[in-house]
Amino acid sequence: MWRERVDGIAERGIHFLVVFALAFGAMALGGTHPEFFAVLAGLGAAAMGLWLVRLWVQPAPALLWPPLAWAVTAFMLYAVLRCHFATVAYTAEGELLQVALHGVFFFVVVNNLNRQHSANWVAGAMIAVAGFAAMYGIFQALTKSSMVWNYVRWANYVGRGSGTYICPNHLAGWLEMALPLAVAYLLAGRISHLTRIMLGYAVVVMAAGLVATQSRGGWSATALAMLLLFAVLLSQRGRRVPALLMLLVLAGAAVWVVVEARAYSDRVRMMLGMEQLSDVRLVLWPAAIKIWHTNFWWGAGPGHFDHLFRMFGDGAVQARPERAHNDYLDTLADWGVVGTALVGMAVVLMFWGVFRTWRHVQREGDDFRSTQSNRTAFVLGATIGWVSLLVHSVVDFNFHIPANALGAIVLMALLTAHWRFATSNYNVPVGLVGRLAVTLVGLVAAGWLAQRSAIRGVEAVWLAQANSSKVTLGEQAELLRRAHALVPSNPQIAFGRGEVLRVQAFDRPPGYPEIAREAMQWFQRAAELNPYDPYARLRYGMCLDLLGERSAATPHFLAALALDPHGYFTLAHVGWHYCELEEWATARKHLQHARELPVPDYTIADIYLQLAEQRLAEQKR
Repeated sequence: MWRERVDGIAERGIHFLVVFALAFGAMALGGTHPEFFAVLAGLGAAAMGLWLVRLWVQPAPALLWPPLAWAVTAFMLYAVLRCHFATVAYTAEGELLQVALHGVFFFVVVNNLNRQHSANWVAGAMIAVAGFAAMYGIFQALTKSSMVWNYVRWANYVGRGSGTYICPNHLAGWLEMALPLAVAYLLAGRISHLTRIMLGYAVVVMAAGLVATQSRGGWSATALAMLLLFAVLLSQRGRRVPALLMLLVLAGAAVWVVVEARAYSDRVRMMLGMEQLSDVRLVLWPAAIKIWHTNFWWGAGPGHFDHLFRMFGDGAVQARPERAHNDYLDTLADWGVVGTALVGMAVVLMFWGVFRTWRHVQREGDDFRSTQSNRTAFVLGATIGWVSLLVHSVVDFNFHIPANALGAIVLMALLTAHWRFATSNYNVPVGLVGRLAVTLVGLVAAGWLAQRSAIRGVEAVWLAQANSSKVTLGEQAELLRRAHALVPSNPQIAFGRGEVLRVQAFDRPPGYPEIAREAMQWFQRAAELNPYDPYARLRYGMCLDLLGERSAATPHFLAALALDPHGYFTLAHVGWHYCELEEWATARKHLQHARELPVPDYTIADIYLQLAEQRLAEQKR
């Protein structure tokens, strides 16, 4: 009796943890901040722990292990190996943490959320969160608010709704997963009249929230996905009339919104071809392809696109893009053909599983009421949500947003769990050796995930305090020292410590040469941890210039220029260095190049370009 009681408690606990993780991730800026990601990791580790409890208290446990499980396992093993050999270990570890989080949730959900109400609870949670986030996004769009909770959004997002996310495109990513679920349950689910009314309201709110995002990719992906959803519903007798009515209502509303939005939204006019297409993605994608070709099979390294972009970009984008704004190209650049093939295999196997189980999850009958099935509604809505996200991934990186990726993974796992309705061939009995193996792997994965994520969460808090304008240089140095002691592999911490010392040294206090040399040690450490960082070499050279060792500084400036040949900041400081050397013609060449780049402030280049021009004019006299 006690075994059944413990098993029931553990099962309900897993349900709660999964639903709470989905809700928390979407509400907490998409889980993009390390401290929020640490919470998701802790929830995943706790869910894994409860699964292991169930594994040991059940008298005859079994694993659900369909073909998709092999693909997920293969990619996780590949990720471990690829991250081990990555150039920037800190960045690779961050990517591996996301892989581990999603892998843990996948296997926990597949093997534990296997009751019909499990899928209903997940769908309900995603729809409820989407409704709230959509209302928040509508408020932001109407009031032109620049805030998400107490965080300030990027100025370019003002006037667009991002809900509980920083970026409107990522809110669109969540809505395009939840909207098909809501419509599918509304038209095909076996639910009460009150629930149906609430779902109808949620559909209206989510559609309005999607409009408020002004996400062109989100609009296009959702439109294509909804057309596919209604095509399926219209092909089934008993659902055609309500599906046709809703299609007409949504299509009419969409046309009206587009016509109205065209008058005031530059983004909508651009999407409709009324203005010349100009998008930063068109600059990022060629660079991503070049980065991929540096290591065709294995990729440049997990998360390394951002590090290598400055080397392969053409200077049109001066900011760090972080991602390629195309999940397919980003995966190729980071993971290579091998990693991309493994991910593609998992997606193909998921859709193959849906095809295999589709006829097993539908109810019999011809009239509208008898064809209502929550099982059918979930499989249809989750599948269409995945299609929408895959289409949107052509122009964005929702699969790199922890909350959105987690939502997609949970839907994938629940779709995979529906294999049990088609066949029992993939239920693998687990004996003592199997329990020990699963327990060992589960504890190692969950323990590492929770520990490393917690450490990064604490590190992020200290770094945020160190970057605050309210702290003194001394306090900043102490916070960076503590962060470095906690995570010595982070190149940004080493660079930050060197920068604090360099700023102090450039004020030329007593003993400044010793301060400058200590700064150089930290810049050298930063360059070792991230060989792609041009600024560590740039600052090292500036310290040598300060110490009067200008000839020795030149190779460091040239190394920085090789890593960032079209960066304004790098070019301007290389020009400054050649001014220090009084090589005015070389200085002018680099400073003129800097002046040709799109940046809001040319002060540094203007000052030294004017000086170089004056000196060259004097030499001609």
